[in-house]
Amino acid sequence: MSNVRKEFEFQQDDAIQADLEPVFSRIQEDLGSTKEPREEETQEENDKKAYLRFNALGTAMGFLINGYMYDVNIVPFTLYADMFSSFAHSATLQAAYNTALVYGVMFGLIIFGFIADFFGRKKGLVMCSCLVILGNIIGTAANGTTHEGMIWMQIIGLGVAGLGMGGEYTCNVPNITEDSDEVNVKNRGRRVSLLVIFMETIGNYLPFIIQLIIVAAACRNAYLGAVSGCKWQVVVRVTFGVAMIPAFVVLAYRLRMSDSLLFRQDMSRRNGKYDALDFFVIFKHFSTRLVGTCISWWLFDWIAYTRGYFGNLILEVVIGASLFKSIWISLAEGAVFIWAPALAAFVVDRLGRRKTECLGWTSQAVGQLITAGFFYMLARKPVAYIIWTTFVSFFNYFIYSPIYLLPAEVFPTRIRATLYGVSSALGKMGAVVGTTVFPTIWLSFGDGNENMSGLRRIQWLYAALMFVGALIALLFVAEYSGRGLRGEDERYEQLRKRYAARFAKWCGVTEEDINQANYNPTFRQVIVCRIRNGSTSLKYRMLLRQYACLILKRCALDIDDVEEYSSLPVHYNDLCLISKLFRIMRYGKARSSEMENNSEMMAFYETNRHGTLSTLTK
Repeated sequence: MSNVRKEFEFQQDDAIQADLEPVFSRIQEDLGSTKEPREEETQEENDKKAYLRFNALGTAMGFLINGYMYDVNIVPFTLYADMFSSFAHSATLQAAYNTALVYGVMFGLIIFGFIADFFGRKKGLVMCSCLVILGNIIGTAANGTTHEGMIWMQIIGLGVAGLGMGGEYTCNVPNITEDSDEVNVKNRGRRVSLLVIFMETIGNYLPFIIQLIIVAAACRNAYLGAVSGCKWQVVVRVTFGVAMIPAFVVLAYRLRMSDSLLFRQDMSRRNGKYDALDFFVIFKHFSTRLVGTCISWWLFDWIAYTRGYFGNLILEVVIGASLFKSIWISLAEGAVFIWAPALAAFVVDRLGRRKTECLGWTSQAVGQLITAGFFYMLARKPVAYIIWTTFVSFFNYFIYSPIYLLPAEVFPTRIRATLYGVSSALGKMGAVVGTTVFPTIWLSFGDGNENMSGLRRIQWLYAALMFVGALIALLFVAEYSGRGLRGEDERYEQLRKRYAARFAKWCGVTEEDINQANYNPTFRQVIVCRIRNGSTSLKYRMLLRQYACLILKRCALDIDDVEEYSSLPVHYNDLCLISKLFRIMRYGKARSSEMENNSEMMAFYETNRHGTLSTLTK
């Protein structure tokens, strides 16, 4: 009996072991599979760090070139004004030479903003480097039967290079901002400021170092180049030619750069497509931010570009500096300014975007008022004038840093580069207006002469513009320090889904419409149909429902989701002070606080919803 029992127990153990064998095998497979992904995750993390470093270096080198190109024509402009009377007395030629680069940058911002969002940041950057190289080749080889013809050829070269420089902003700044969000959200502003603004500032003063050496050899005492026998062609051609060397290096580097991870994820989600819903959401909820980014940049570039392009001429009028001395003064100022973007970079995250920009505008405005009040006293002491104006200009970078950062932070990834381009392009329009009208304003304020009296009145005007800039920054700049870009993208996607559901419900979309939706009309076709057939026609109503079905599909919604998402609030906190004040005045503090909370919770709605659904399924 005992033997039978033992045999039965052994058989039972064998049966249990046989039943558990698949379980043990599965566990072992799982253990093996968990080990392999860990190795893959380690490799993926290493690849991520490598591409982040590569993109950072490529960004720094690109903006070094951009900074160089911005000031490449300042000394040639002063030289031509001294040497050629036809240039000195032609407001059209002077304006064209001063604004060609800016016009190129302005159009490049708009064109490459779209390219960066639709085709990718890397492709746009490669095209930008090619345009910068081509522009420098034209500038170096510029020639003509007359001096005016040669100068016009250089103007064309500056315009071509400007197209690539404009694309550098819209392709590179959003890309490095998205990368920096992956590195550390809290220090995102500092990282972007150092890689973009700090490097561009260094580049701003590289032409002066090169031109100082050339001018020292070719026309050291050139108050008037024609009199002193200045070899102007050496100065101009070497200035343009030197820029091609690093530009070719950057182009080779660009071929190994990558689109940011955030952009690639968004690209896969939207399949590289836009629709009317994107523009509706942007117009309805992001207009206030766009006012802050555009108007601030417009005012800043008006003032900054006129200071830059006419700085040497102003020094000649105020303190009688020669060309050689004015370059030395620019380099001395650069030794001071080089620390300003670094300091602003460390302040912009701690103090916040809005407060940093307000500090910059207010400091500049007060300093400008003092300059205007004591203008003649300072002019009699050239050293005092240079030291004081340099000190006032130091605060430029506290405006500069937030202005560059904000358009790359406050807009969603799918349209970030485009709106960055719009913001910066309007800024460059301010630069075009400022540099174009500056000679006219100077003559008007100086009673028909470019004299010190006219300059003093311009100081008063610029002080007023700076106070306006401080007010715009206070009311319209979004405080975005320490906020993750992914959260902004999630809130944007939620807005799209909720408006798509509301639109589908308004159109009366049914499950049958979704099942039969095999035609994807464009928004343009819907509008054309409405114009031709009227809003009550059956064809228009059917086309509208088909478009609503297309929007639902792109938002990953089905007919069961329409009722849920259409009932959700679409409150959006754009983080601008003027919007908050408006909400409080209209709805009261309690309701305003509730709306802000609803806006923040949009970023977590999908996570909470999926968690609830999985709990219910269990």
